[in-house]
Amino acid sequence: MKEYHVSGELMKGFLGTITYETVLPKNINEVSIRVSFGKREMETCTDMDRQLCREAWIQNMESEPDDSIIDGLIRGQKTEINVSVFHNGAHLGCAHRDEMTKEIILSPTHASPGFSIWKPEAGVLKVALHVYQVLNDHTPYEVEVMGKELGE
Repeated sequence: MKEYHVSGELMKGFLGTITYETVLPKNINEVSIRVSFGKREMETCTDMDRQLCREAWIQNMESEPDDSIIDGLIRGQKTEINVSVFHNGAHLGCAHRDEMTKEIILSPTHASPGFSIWKPEAGVLKVALHVYQVLNDHTPYEVEVMGKELGE
């Protein structure tokens, strides 16, 4: 049973936390949360991107980088979205996995890595997206919360 679904796009340079809340019904036995996003690597590297990278290198390393260093630094960048989950104010865990799709299961007998075993009950479920370094405009993301009813 789908409890909640939202999707959107992030703009290049976005850094911050986006929070979604939904109310869970009384008859939930298990909750699964799926958070996914696209456009992880930089699609286009501008001269400004290269210049900013060069300036950061000089500021931190106090030397002039060659082009291979700049290329390596730019190729190593990625967009990342991590996920925290709360229920009725209690922190259930956080996913810092290096994945573009994070699937989280919460139940009385099982929890995904980084999360606590939890007895679902009616109340407010909050999903917080921690967004780091969006590299491209129109970066899509999606959040889906599914509930399993007792007896399913």
